[in-house]
Amino acid sequence: MQEVLLIVACLVIGIVLRRSGRLPENATKVLGGWVINVALPAAALKSLEHLAVDAGWWFAAATPWLGALAAIAILVPVCRALGWSRQRTGALLLGAGWGNTSFVGLPMITAFAGQQWLGLGIVIDLFGSYLALSTLGLAIAAVASSGKLDWREVARRIVTFPPFIAIVVALLVNDVERPLWLTSLLDALAGTLTPIALAAVGCALRFDRLRGHAAPIALGLTHRLLLAPLLLVGLYVAMGQAGDPVAKVAMLEMAMPPMLGASIIALDHDLEPDLGALLIGIGVPLSMVTAWAWWTIIAAL
Repeated sequence: MQEVLLIVACLVIGIVLRRSGRLPENATKVLGGWVINVALPAAALKSLEHLAVDAGWWFAAATPWLGALAAIAILVPVCRALGWSRQRTGALLLGAGWGNTSFVGLPMITAFAGQQWLGLGIVIDLFGSYLALSTLGLAIAAVASSGKLDWREVARRIVTFPPFIAIVVALLVNDVERPLWLTSLLDALAGTLTPIALAAVGCALRFDRLRGHAAPIALGLTHRLLLAPLLLVGLYVAMGQAGDPVAKVAMLEMAMPPMLGASIIALDHDLEPDLGALLIGIGVPLSMVTAWAWWTIIAAL
């Protein structure tokens, strides 16, 4: 799968550039700043152009919000019981609470459910993962980094967060015809998202520090790849909708590895950068196996 090869290649490039000393010490911050302020907003503006949303898709679009809330309800008590810092807790919530519903999720939808469901995948990604990250995720990062909940400051960060602004603007101009030059510009800027975000993660990825993070990595990936999809599958089964094709796509998306954007926000707020990078570096290749296993179960429902 071409997308998987791109993920691996960009992670390796980031690692090599760091180890060779060809990037400055603050490279992760600089690359992350580009992703948050340029690439993510461009991707939102690009994806929402003339996007038609089926009325029956809204619950599926809400499932990433449910996944993030489930991570808070489950992981916060566990982290407190283990005596882990708020920075580690914040990094885990961002890493385990949000799935990569775009760069990994969309190719998975094509491979398993079929290309006709890509529109639903985009809706889940933008109105679910993306919007939840731009609001709830940013609030988590702010509290975890500062240690206090200042509603005014959190609200200020949200309304000035470039990806959130981009979503609002994209919704307002969804039906407005765009000039070709603007479409080409957004395509080019959005195209930098995956390689630069992964290079930033690669720069922060230190496998030599794996031993000190084994427990939180195991907890985070167990929740992200096993427990979160299990909870959603159980919810759809209890609702009697597990056989609905829309539900199957939503359940598949819940089985995705940690979200790149969430990891970049964790890195940007200095929430255990090593942990966030390791969750991506280990979670993405591991999800190739777990996602296939989940689809085998989901398809049989």
